[in-house]
Amino acid sequence: MKLKQWLHRSLLGVLAASGLAIAGSTAIAQTTEGLTIFGGVDSEFRLGYYIDNNERRSNDARYYLRVAGGKIPQDILELQISYPEKFEEQGGYFTSARIELREGTGRGGATIEADEIIVDPEANVFEIYPSEPIPANTSFIVVLHDVRNPNRYGNYFFTLDALYQGGPLREFVGVWPLEVAAE
Repeated sequence: MKLKQWLHRSLLGVLAASGLAIAGSTAIAQTTEGLTIFGGVDSEFRLGYYIDNNERRSNDARYYLRVAGGKIPQDILELQISYPEKFEEQGGYFTSARIELREGTGRGGATIEADEIIVDPEANVFEIYPSEPIPANTSFIVVLHDVRNPNRYGNYFFTLDALYQGGPLREFVGVWPLEVAAE
């Protein structure tokens, strides 16, 4: 068995044993709790996520970027999600992606209306402007539909910043340490 395959299988076993769920061959569930083996995002800043159709070059991947209510101390007026250039350099893109906000946890519930959603591939950011402020301590999901996954496996850190009610600048909320194109 090749070393890379052995490491991959061993890591999956460790992840499953540490409470992270691996659901089927096309979806990976990542929670905010877990085991960090070789560095990464501190648990206090780690945000949970799910990915459907998490295969290399998949044109219909769906990312569920979860934000737990405990991470939201005040009402939110704006969200900004930054992603690394490496994502697009490896062939991933959001050209035809549809973005929505949902209430709740998991894959989300009711839609949260947004006045405007801006995708800026030059700056590698999404800006989301909810119609009404998202209340403090409310869990929500940012859903990215029809994402084109990169050509090869990788870990991509998507960063969330939020403008809180009464705040002058966007503030750091956390990081989704996405494991993309795992299959």
